Amino acid sequence: MGFSFRKSFIVGWGDCAPSGAVYYPNYFRWFDQSVWDLFDAAGLPIPELEHTYGVVGLPLMNLSCDFRAPCRLRDRVSLETRIAEIEPKHFTIEHNLTRGDRVLVSAVDRRFWGVRPKDDPNRLKREAIPAEVIERLRKLETGATIAADP
Repeated sequence: MGFSFRKSFIVGWGDCAPSGAVYYPNYFRWFDQSVWDLFDAAGLPIPELEHTYGVVGLPLMNLSCDFRAPCRLRDRVSLETRIAEIEPKHFTIEHNLTRGDRVLVSAVDRRFWGVRPKDDPNRLKREAIPAEVIERLRKLETGATIAADP
């Protein structure tokens, strides 16, 4: 797929360890927020998906991350997130955090369409992604990038 969402921001004090480098859990927070932003930009806000389809967010199945270069306090960075693949019950999503032309961190996550079964609401079950959601995302496959740069 080609649809992506990109945002730029300046790394803040609260994002960093005392060394001045980004404290690694913050990358995962940024990636997760960017998934929510991507779905908002696609016209599919996750809270509306929860209300309409009973999905509980887009739970994470797997996450791999490659730290290539440090990201530091006051760096101006861009994060691009895109849906790389849609399977019947899950999405593969790619993230690239860059400073200028240099990739600092890249990650791939897989998220599933998780709903609470009526007979056991304490767990999540993978179910098929609704056809209209897939259709909406496929219509955006033209390679468009929606940017939210301040």
